[in-house]
Amino acid sequence: MNQGESLVFRGDKNESAVMCTKNRTFDVKVAEISNALALVPEILWGGDTKSNSSHEERTLSNKCVAKIFYEYLEVRPCGPRLQKLRSLLDKGQYSGPEYESEVQDSGVKLYTLHDLLHCIQASEEELLTALKENFVCCINGHWRFLEFNYHFRVLSLILGLVDENSWPLNGVVRGEVLETLSDVVPTVILDHLLDWYCTENSDGLTCTLRDDRICRYLGEVLLRPAGKFNLRDFLSAWQQSVPEGMVTDMKYLEGVAIKDISCQPQVVRFFPEWELPEDIAERFRILFHTREKWTIDDIRPYVERLTTNKMNVNALLTKYARASTLNGVKLYSARHGK
Repeated sequence: MNQGESLVFRGDKNESAVMCTKNRTFDVKVAEISNALALVPEILWGGDTKSNSSHEERTLSNKCVAKIFYEYLEVRPCGPRLQKLRSLLDKGQYSGPEYESEVQDSGVKLYTLHDLLHCIQASEEELLTALKENFVCCINGHWRFLEFNYHFRVLSLILGLVDENSWPLNGVVRGEVLETLSDVVPTVILDHLLDWYCTENSDGLTCTLRDDRICRYLGEVLLRPAGKFNLRDFLSAWQQSVPEGMVTDMKYLEGVAIKDISCQPQVVRFFPEWELPEDIAERFRILFHTREKWTIDDIRPYVERLTTNKMNVNALLTKYARASTLNGVKLYSARHGK
């Protein structure tokens, strides 16, 4: 802590408290102490007294013990608790300007950053990072998810314009996208999607489409309504759905979908990480109920967000899973499985 910085305790009545700095979150626990701790206001320490030898007469001063403590608060670094973020923002999704009057009439609460900091157990920097990673858009000061179909429609307009102008994947003219589509899509939404799906080139005028994020989203578009998909059919449909020149890869769907190669034909299913509980033990229970055995590469996207500086993915697996080896491949299953 530096001078001028502050600490904030966050949590509702039914939540265990956390303490937050500007950029870190700490779990707060009550710990007992073996000796009583007396709280004495205006206590004098040795250096504060005038008497330093026997040449001066000793004096006594009466002080009142305000309270005696037998416990103290212990703080330990922890990850931000973000489970409520999605549920808070889900009801106020943005579906386009034509639906904003309905949102206002419905009385749905929209959240500013200040509002979210009072609801979410996270530091300000951690919360802003989570908002960015979850593709939340700040619209007129309120943080909102884009409704899934609206998001897809705007992305399709951008990709359609790229195709119409025969722009290379690394030569998308950002200014022309904004100028052409601003009549049908608010500029703040276009900027949000271009920032997410593109990286700016050194010329400052053009940008490059990001294969990973575009392929990931279009894969989700196919999987979300189906739930489960024949793997071969999905891979074919997925490749056809992305812009020419992009190559799909299952690694792009980490944390979104899982493959089931134990059945014939093999299938892929929609299995989003963000729908799993924040409680680590409960999350592992659901993971091993969904699939009996996992490789570390498959399970990592579903537990990585719950890691801390002292508890990485391997440490979590050691604590909550049982390791075995099959055909030279290390697999993880429920610690107390059958």
